[in-house]
Amino acid sequence: MQPCRILIVEDESLVAMDMERMLTDLGYDLIPNVNSYAAAVEVLDQTKPDLVLLDITLNDTKTGIDLSLLLQQTYKVPFIYVTSHSDKKTIDQALVTKPNGYLLKPFDANDLYTAIEVALSNFAGHTANGQDDSALVCKDALFVKNDKNFVRVEIDEICWIESEHNYLYIISQKGKHIIRSNFRDFQQHVPAAKFIQVHKSYIINLDKVDAFSHTDITINGKEIPLSRMYKDDFFACMKRIL
Repeated sequence: MQPCRILIVEDESLVAMDMERMLTDLGYDLIPNVNSYAAAVEVLDQTKPDLVLLDITLNDTKTGIDLSLLLQQTYKVPFIYVTSHSDKKTIDQALVTKPNGYLLKPFDANDLYTAIEVALSNFAGHTANGQDDSALVCKDALFVKNDKNFVRVEIDEICWIESEHNYLYIISQKGKHIIRSNFRDFQQHVPAAKFIQVHKSYIINLDKVDAFSHTDITINGKEIPLSRMYKDDFFACMKRIL
């Protein structure tokens, strides 16, 4: 899986270089940074980042606040304001645009990492609730975005879901799909009595269990770990003959 791709829109070159260094050390993938509204639009027309770190004051007649409207309405990309402005007027203007985060300069790598992960998680929850375009839900199926199309995934055919960073892998009888989401939001769209968490990284469909022990569960030949935290809940769901 590719790491999160981030675009920096920042008109202070030293600040941009410092952010690039921190992001690289944190393992993120970088799109070459830009310093103006016009340059950002040119990049966004060619590639879609997973997140934009956006300075409010830009080397342009238009500001980061102007660009934020395009990010929401046209490009559907989450963004974090990265700024030295903490006055009430600027913050009030920024909040109207509903940013996914607001990070004040100066900051360190831990501050940056926290802001990014919280923003991505919140955006994933927004998406999973049907308010964006990577996963849609109906009564008996999920529609998962695959390139430009939505692919129907029958809920009854899902075998298990595996979490990795900000992504979920949905493993069904007909294939494998990936969405940006988390377990909490995903579980809102599937039957709670059928899909339960058995490990920090796995949710399973109880109807697909072939075998299990005190340490793992087998589904379609795949051994899924069963952790102590979830073992009692799992055993309570299974009819056993001792």
